[in-house]
Amino acid sequence: MFTWSLAVRNLKRRKLRTALTASGIVVGISMMFILLSLVSGMEVQARRMVRALGGADMIVSNSTSFRGGMGGGFFGTLPSPSTLDISIVDVIGGMPGVYAVSPQFSFSGSINGRRVTMYGIVPPLYDLVTGGLNIVEGRSLTENSSGEIVFGKALMELLNLTLGQTVSLSGGQESVERTFTIVGVFETGMVFQEYAAYITLIDAQNITGERDLVTQILVKCEDPSVVSDVASLISSTVPGVRVTTPTAVLQQANQMLNTLTMFFATIGLVALFAGSFGVANTMIMSVTERTREIGVLKAIGAKSYDIMKIFLAESLLIGFIGGGVGVAVGSVLAYAFPMLTSGLFVAGTSPLGMRNPFSGAANPGLGGRSMQTVMLATPTITPMNIAICFSLGALVGVLAGLYPAWRASKMRPVEALKHV
Repeated sequence: MFTWSLAVRNLKRRKLRTALTASGIVVGISMMFILLSLVSGMEVQARRMVRALGGADMIVSNSTSFRGGMGGGFFGTLPSPSTLDISIVDVIGGMPGVYAVSPQFSFSGSINGRRVTMYGIVPPLYDLVTGGLNIVEGRSLTENSSGEIVFGKALMELLNLTLGQTVSLSGGQESVERTFTIVGVFETGMVFQEYAAYITLIDAQNITGERDLVTQILVKCEDPSVVSDVASLISSTVPGVRVTTPTAVLQQANQMLNTLTMFFATIGLVALFAGSFGVANTMIMSVTERTREIGVLKAIGAKSYDIMKIFLAESLLIGFIGGGVGVAVGSVLAYAFPMLTSGLFVAGTSPLGMRNPFSGAANPGLGGRSMQTVMLATPTITPMNIAICFSLGALVGVLAGLYPAWRASKMRPVEALKHV
């Protein structure tokens, strides 16, 4: 108790120096906390995306991601996903272990002059494989829904549309324009997925002029345990296709996040290492200034380890202060950082067709649900990150104070008392 009270008193005697010394740790800890919070947020977003991809166990698409451009649009020629012959649907549907298959045609369409992501589906099969759309207003598509369209809630609000209203849709190489009636609105809980609309597969093929073609085939297996076997069977049996499972996408995202974590942690550790020099320098100065005090303590019976404990307690307290303030500052800056770096941590379908590990364009197997402008940099503050950063601050304080404390403990009382 005496050790801690003496350490606190000594730090209070030089408040400005203590604050400046702790600021070195604050910078390193806050930087590390910001980066760890952002990585945690990305991981949460990635898992949420995979969970929201639908009930299909796997998605089959052309092994070539994109083919020729689809003319028009603000960005010029847009890439379009490669297609598969619709006869492959029957081939996959007849394989052992496959419960149901649902063909899908995704394309970039234009509604009232705005470019949107469109999906053409066979409603009964789509409902069987994925569980269907989460309709919050109106109704879903049916087998006889030619000329009807279901909008995502976010897209409805963006275009300021109402249920029952008619819209003009065009798209594809033929740029055929057709009028559709809005019969339903779906919600997914993920805003980026709601910037899309669904029509029947036949309507989609007629508008694009690509009849008897699909862009993705959603597959539901009889048993989740046979997903890998069925995926291998499809890959080996049907040439020119790529099979994607949500698990594979999640593994891909985790690999990228692990790399980011290591990179950011290294930057934070370098900053902490620099801050530790400040703590060591302050403690060495403190030992020099208090040489006579050390001599008096030893003269009245204090042991070497008592002296060592006093200085280690001081450096540990500096580490606690730096760690605590660093976590607090980092918590605030973690939420300010994404706003200051708008666009830096955004995943989405690039208008130029660049591959993105989270985007539907890069992974047409993800139900073709492209993820446009998804903010990945939403920080997530976890107790684990707080504990790690706070402990690192304390550890840096102790390590930086080891040499000064050892040096103080080795002083001879007589020589120390002679110090002026």
